[in-house]
Amino acid sequence: MESNKNKSSYHQLKRRSLALLLVVLLGGSACVALVTLAKTPKDTKVKQAQPPRVSSTPLVPTDYQTSLHLSGVLKPAEQTDIAFELPGKIAWLNDAFIEGGIVHKGALLARLNAFDYQTQVLNKQAELALAKAHLSEQLALADVAKKEWARSAHVTELALRKPQVASARARLKAAEAQLAQAQKNLSRTHYYAPYDALIAKRDTGLGQVIKAGQPLGQLVNLHYGELHVPVANFDRPFLPQLPASGVTVSASEITRTGTLTRHTGQLSDTTRMAYYVIRIDDPYALHSDDQPVYFGQFLHAHVAGVTLKNVLKVPQEWVKNDTLWLMNPQHRLVQYPAKILRREQSSVLIVAPPRTDYQLITHLPDYPQTGMLVRSGTDHTQLASKGDKQ
Repeated sequence: MESNKNKSSYHQLKRRSLALLLVVLLGGSACVALVTLAKTPKDTKVKQAQPPRVSSTPLVPTDYQTSLHLSGVLKPAEQTDIAFELPGKIAWLNDAFIEGGIVHKGALLARLNAFDYQTQVLNKQAELALAKAHLSEQLALADVAKKEWARSAHVTELALRKPQVASARARLKAAEAQLAQAQKNLSRTHYYAPYDALIAKRDTGLGQVIKAGQPLGQLVNLHYGELHVPVANFDRPFLPQLPASGVTVSASEITRTGTLTRHTGQLSDTTRMAYYVIRIDDPYALHSDDQPVYFGQFLHAHVAGVTLKNVLKVPQEWVKNDTLWLMNPQHRLVQYPAKILRREQSSVLIVAPPRTDYQLITHLPDYPQTGMLVRSGTDHTQLASKGDKQ
């Protein structure tokens, strides 16, 4: 009897627990439903996709002066092989007349023993004196003959000694010419520098007996030098009109100024490049405070070229397949066929588009298309200038 009571109590407790659990579940569901109903319905509209972002910069055409960077070796403009016009013995040599020496214009370089030529001058002076005396004698005799034959109707020129006088006059002129030649030969025993010169080599020595025309050495003109620079065919249209002054020539820390003077008229057999000449006055700085440059030295030259009108200078990476991307006022992409005029280092010069209200695209989306709608973001990109790092 006691056992049946316990079983009945257990079943009643179980039923009560299940009923309580059911009530809790129903209450929770009701609360969730109430909360859900109390919330504002979500916006079911789909958010529109944003156009791709690009970077751009204003399109500003300009007039740009091109520049050419050239280089070459400085060469002498003039070299002279020197020699005496007369034979003789070398009696004196200038101490600066050695290889590498520098002499100024008019400096005495060498002197021959002048004894023989001085003797010739004395002989010709004596012959001139005799010729003068002979002419005076013939003039006097002619004057006497004229008086003697004054009353004769028929008198010959020979009787009046006219041929003798003419012969004496010719003899005098010959003596004068011979004296002048002897004096000229005497002066030729001295050799003077024809210009400011560098002694390239010396081929004679003190006491040497030489023949007429035998080389004494070689001089190099220091009045000016010539820098021969090769110019590629694609650079030649941008050269200024010749002659062009104000060319900057440099080597290490040395800077000089030159003049682009001429084309040599020849092309290189190997590179097909044209050679031009830049003149540098007083290269060894004999008459200025400039730093000297030397023959055989490798020098760089900067030449200001022609000015291109209405162009854009942009980095090369902005031009792909000869195309430049622009953005019109409606924020749509436009392809512009870029006419490349010149390349300078990492930049290109192109003909500017006719529309100045367009923007120049500096950073494109992944798959650009003509007419694509884009939005412009803040752009800190600047057009590259010469020397800027890209």
